[in-house]
Amino acid sequence: MLTTVEFGKPCDKALSLAVGYFDGVHLGHRTLLAEITRLSAAHGTAPAVSTFADSPKNGENIYGYDERRRLLSDCGMEICLSLYYLRVCGMRGEEFFALLTDLYDVCDIVCGENYTFGSDRCDVGKLGELCRAKGISLTVMPLYDYCGVRVSSTAVKTFLRTGDVDAAKKLLGMPYHIRGTVESGDGRGHRIGMPTVNIGRPADMMEIRRGVYGTYTELDGKMYRSVTNYGARPTFDRSVFSIETNLMGYEGGSLLGKEITVYFHRYLRPVRKFADAKELVETINRDKEWKDL
Repeated sequence: MLTTVEFGKPCDKALSLAVGYFDGVHLGHRTLLAEITRLSAAHGTAPAVSTFADSPKNGENIYGYDERRRLLSDCGMEICLSLYYLRVCGMRGEEFFALLTDLYDVCDIVCGENYTFGSDRCDVGKLGELCRAKGISLTVMPLYDYCGVRVSSTAVKTFLRTGDVDAAKKLLGMPYHIRGTVESGDGRGHRIGMPTVNIGRPADMMEIRRGVYGTYTELDGKMYRSVTNYGARPTFDRSVFSIETNLMGYEGGSLLGKEITVYFHRYLRPVRKFADAKELVETINRDKEWKDL
């Protein structure tokens, strides 16, 4: 179970700490977390990771803060050291490092080779000097390639913005997903024989390409094939953004207030306006025949 520790608040455990932003918890990030897990087991420390709870990237994160913590917990982290950007952005690297190591019993640090820290953007060379002076072990992990593609948050975001969720899945190590609580809709889907569930996009997550996707939706531990409209509903003159999902095979009652997770597997088509509800229903029925790549 992940324990969140706000930077500056006490933690009574010795830490093996992965430092970085970890907004996507992609394959490159996961190599760092695996090394932390190994070091913590060897040294009897708690596996820990730092990330930002608030940041200038709000609205541009692959995953928001809450989802990030879930993923970090799934990767075996026990402590999430949560930084608040506005409190640390003015600190120089040495000042930040001194505060970190004065506040916490850090035995190991793991980072990527392109890691920088502090307002003066200290690099891993400087971090090595500071760690040696404090007797802290530093492991610098090489950047990670997958099938010739450099794994990075930038690459993942590029794929998501173009709708290439299959390529994003390969770099993330799992399908891109959005978790949310089912909200009330206008009932239009029920009236045309295509009942849907609606969730909102977390405000601190990026927007992917708008369109219709082949998805899987997790509900109460069970996975349902589904089709998701990510964007407006122009056929009904609805310009408001929504994430609207039709679950295949679900025969239960209302899901209002239930938590679901929508996993994006294939981009099917752009959102477009149909002549009438009949044409829309026919198209959705074809969408539901989507195949995994």
